[in-house]
Amino acid sequence: MITGEETGHGVAAAGGCQVTELGGGRYEVRMAGVLYAGWVGRLAAALAARLVNVVSLHGTRGAVHRWEAELIVEPLDRSVDARAIDYLGLAREGRAPAEASTANLVLDGFTLTRTGKELVVDVEGVDAVGFLDRILRVFAFYSLFPRELRVETRGPKVKDQFRLQGLGGTSPSLQVCEAVGLRLRELAGPPDQ
Repeated sequence: MITGEETGHGVAAAGGCQVTELGGGRYEVRMAGVLYAGWVGRLAAALAARLVNVVSLHGTRGAVHRWEAELIVEPLDRSVDARAIDYLGLAREGRAPAEASTANLVLDGFTLTRTGKELVVDVEGVDAVGFLDRILRVFAFYSLFPRELRVETRGPKVKDQFRLQGLGGTSPSLQVCEAVGLRLRELAGPPDQ
């Protein structure tokens, strides 16, 4: 499925979505358009509900809620046609499953770096369908949303980086950053003895 205008190099600045089969059951999805806070979580939850694994994702927010994103997805249920999914529609209007929780989110480790404009969170953990949705829920609980993100799955592990800001691009307070750190520490479990 291809929507929006295309150029020889992908989706045009006007916006839209392009899906390309890569082989081996994987697909590249290029998206561009106006997307509002929480879009990554909505998309991740909707894909997880369809048993579509997000293998990698890189997205950057430009001016006025304009995003450009590239995903590599892999349907775990081979009857799902990744080309027929409305990725932009799910990002804009998808609904997270009510039963999703962070209880089964397993982190191996994380680092937090606070800059003058954002909180940079690097996480490593055990991959599972819905991992991205669940980690984004942790950030959204503290009203933090990605300005940029890099998600990568290698075998059974994920290595993700999130550059987070508050609504309207505000810098997160020290208290919010500390609260996120405490919550992630709970998810990572006790340190090795």
